[in-house]
Amino acid sequence: MEKILGAKIQSIAELGIDGLKDKHGNEAIFFAVPEAESPRKVFRKLISATDPPNAKSGGASEYGCSIKTPNGLIYHALTTHGDIEGWRKDIEFGAAQFGFSLAKIQGNKFVVDEKQEIEIYDCSIEFS
Repeated sequence: MEKILGAKIQSIAELGIDGLKDKHGNEAIFFAVPEAESPRKVFRKLISATDPPNAKSGGASEYGCSIKTPNGLIYHALTTHGDIEGWRKDIEFGAAQFGFSLAKIQGNKFVVDEKQEIEIYDCSIEFS
């Protein structure tokens, strides 16, 4: 299969944290999940809050990674591709509408709600 695709097939765990850094036309966004909700339900709320959507192409996918901050909050990863700016607008709108916290990796920092910076190495990272 790798020969057909012309690239090495890697699991999310093999890519590790580098797989979550923005590159190759993808963007990773992390979302916090309230206790009463499931990650899948929050994901669906985030990507379907706008009607019509801003994103004109591409998609958003759950990534199979969670990051636990030192204060115990758990953020789940999603990735977007295609119209990244449109997807970002849709997800940020959904987060604001439902009161969900968002975060992203910038260098060696985990930036929560564009204000709190946490060293990524102070967090627990789990791949599923």
